[in-house]
Amino acid sequence: MSQPVVESRDEDSVEAAGNAVATFFAFVLFLGGLALFAISFDVGDAAPWTFTGGILAIGLAFALPTTILPAIEDRQGS
Repeated sequence: MSQPVVESRDEDSVEAAGNAVATFFAFVLFLGGLALFAISFDVGDAAPWTFTGGILAIGLAFALPTTILPAIEDRQGS
């Protein structure tokens, strides 16, 4: 008998809603970082700061769902 490739999770609706909000927030951060990259060529002397802000926003957008949220979930679970 074959086993399912993906097992279903037992999640609360509150936890699923929180994951959806966090995913949306990470997506907005990612798009905001791309926008900061784009405008950094037109802001004159603030270009290095704007570009750095874009790097930080995209880095946080990737860290949020891959590192920060799982660490919070593990902390709450134990």
